[in-house]
Amino acid sequence: MYYIIGLLILIVVVLVVILVSTNKQTNMAQAEQTEAPRQIASDCCGAHEICELDEADFNEEVIIYFEDEELDKLRNVRESDLTTDQIDELREVLYTLRSEEISKWMTSLSRRHIHLPAILQQEARMLLAER
Repeated sequence: MYYIIGLLILIVVVLVVILVSTNKQTNMAQAEQTEAPRQIASDCCGAHEICELDEADFNEEVIIYFEDEELDKLRNVRESDLTTDQIDELREVLYTLRSEEISKWMTSLSRRHIHLPAILQQEARMLLAER
């Protein structure tokens, strides 16, 4: 008689544990589905479970300045129309940036409609490759 009661209690405990764990898994799955999908940064290395994302990378209305507001005068100026002094001005800003800022600076120029000459694009790629 005591064996049957003990066996019934054991079965009830096991069922309760199974139900609780199933409920937790269901709640976690629902929470994951309701979260907005995260965009992964193009420069994410993939070595970490979660990459640090900067919202400014995805919001095209946000323009980050690198103490280069004077470059706004080059807005919508074609590469062929840039003077040597203007190219040197762009180069000066490029070489004062830290290597981790270069890609963000290039994005900033693009959002501001400032065309970086091909030679400076090559120099920027070389600086990025050195990191």
